[in-house]
Amino acid sequence: MKKANILLHILPLCLLVSAYSVTAQAKTGQKAEKYYEYEIKTGENGSRYAVIKGFREKYQKDIEETLHSLIGNSWNLSFPEHLGGVKVTGFSEGAFRDVPLGDFSGHLLLSGDIVSVGANCFENCGLTDVVFEKRGMEEDSLAALTVGDGAFADNPELWGVYFSDREAVLGSRIWEGCGEKVYICYASGEEGAGEKGRYFKEYASENQLNAVEIQDYYSDKPIIEMPETIWVLKPEVRKFFYGENGESTEEEDRFCSFEYDDDATDYGFPEWHVPCGEFCAMSEFICEITASSELPSQDGRYGAQNLGCDLYKARERAWAEGAEGYGIGESISITEACGYGYWQDDYSRGIVSFLEGDIEPDIYDGYIRYTEICVVNGYAKNQKAWEENGRVKRLLMYVEDEPYAYLELEDTIYPQYFSLPVDGIKAAQGVEVHFRFVIEDVYEGTKYEDTCLTGLVVDFMGRRGH
Repeated sequence: MKKANILLHILPLCLLVSAYSVTAQAKTGQKAEKYYEYEIKTGENGSRYAVIKGFREKYQKDIEETLHSLIGNSWNLSFPEHLGGVKVTGFSEGAFRDVPLGDFSGHLLLSGDIVSVGANCFENCGLTDVVFEKRGMEEDSLAALTVGDGAFADNPELWGVYFSDREAVLGSRIWEGCGEKVYICYASGEEGAGEKGRYFKEYASENQLNAVEIQDYYSDKPIIEMPETIWVLKPEVRKFFYGENGESTEEEDRFCSFEYDDDATDYGFPEWHVPCGEFCAMSEFICEITASSELPSQDGRYGAQNLGCDLYKARERAWAEGAEGYGIGESISITEACGYGYWQDDYSRGIVSFLEGDIEPDIYDGYIRYTEICVVNGYAKNQKAWEENGRVKRLLMYVEDEPYAYLELEDTIYPQYFSLPVDGIKAAQGVEVHFRFVIEDVYEGTKYEDTCLTGLVVDFMGRRGH
């Protein structure tokens, strides 16, 4: 078995700081009374609670000064947990609509006592992410969290929300006009998320969002959500870029520039490139690759290992099947396992953050999520080699020996990226996941009957990216 075993050393532990480890020191108690308009209500059980209605009128006139006084230089925006001597449990409809909170902090942190967020409450506030802290143990805090229609709408930079362990009832259009990709994350219990998980997943599916479960239990086997019918996936086509291989004399200024260009040398995921990219959170990454057949060559130019995570070979090498004809039915098998190493015990349990510049949440619950596949079709050494050899038209992807998705490849030399459901394939630290890709159809070459692939790489969440 050909094996690429890459041990990557990462940044010092002190540089990993959860986005929510610094809590805003919002004014509380009597000091906050002058800023907020609020209403005290009485519940069915006789308990009293406060609902924030917004800033008092006189403090809306100079909102910049008001926000500066309340937020200062804090990382997060938070609100007082008590007003009028009672617990704050919610926000009224439109309470902070059009208030530029993001000018001071786009990170909104809401206490575990909050059980209601009114419609349009934080609409157009410049928020980037929202975290609902773990609920309290008091009876009032155990109520389902209700989020009204359009509560966080029209925040174009908002892309992440963490519901922690909260049960929720979500209205419509909550994230309308927010980021291109919005991730709603939620914590599971020791036995999994159950009905709560199903609710978030269905809501996400209906509203074109990404639902991510933050695991709170360990499985020594991969956790796979098999589709009811096999997915049929279409690619996004991108260009090559300059990474470690762009170091020839004529390309000296392009080394690790990640500049995209038709004639560039590298492909795959820029975040993987070492030392130029960010491979944060992973301390160990093992990738094993085998093929059902290989075209013989003295220098291994057509071996299966050329498809691996070691991208330094770039476009000079490829895998070519060695069967008769165009290789229908031939396959590539990939086994991957990732680890946090010494980070696992201290930093990877139940932490999620939405840091500026990320393309996906940083999730530290001990699970790796496999979310994207990059394929470079044919022998992409140059246009002539690419045209002369066969290319794959359709791959059937298996996960743990079960059919999972059809990859419908375009007949292009450029890298093709296939997105997978964010929480569909995951595994705990060190747990192997087995992928197999079977050739179902091909584009014929002009000269040879050898079907080739230059790259086939499965990407995962768990490291920062640009």
